[in-house]
Amino acid sequence: MSASYAQFKRVENSRLSRERDGRRGRELFVLVAAILPVAFALLAYTRFHLQTVQAGYAIDRDRRSVARLLEDRQKLLVRLASATSPSRTAAFAAGSGLVPPRTGQIFALASEPRP
Repeated sequence: MSASYAQFKRVENSRLSRERDGRRGRELFVLVAAILPVAFALLAYTRFHLQTVQAGYAIDRDRRSVARLLEDRQKLLVRLASATSPSRTAAFAAGSGLVPPRTGQIFALASEPRP
């Protein structure tokens, strides 16, 4: 036994047409006109905020890079100072078998001024 609670009858309404409601169209236009500026303002605010955050990250990255480069510069200056110190040069010369110049080995040359 089959139970049927509702039977649907197809309605033949091909000749009917719905009338456009002008008041409802105006309400929709007013609603869209009120929401669009707010939506554009929110999108613009979001864009500018994201650009500000990205600029902040770029500035922070550049500051860290500058700090790292300054630290590297300081290390290189320390290495240069230790490499060019007179005591290190004398130790290197003694290790290589070099001796200090004797008297009479160094000559001063006078340069003539050029015309």
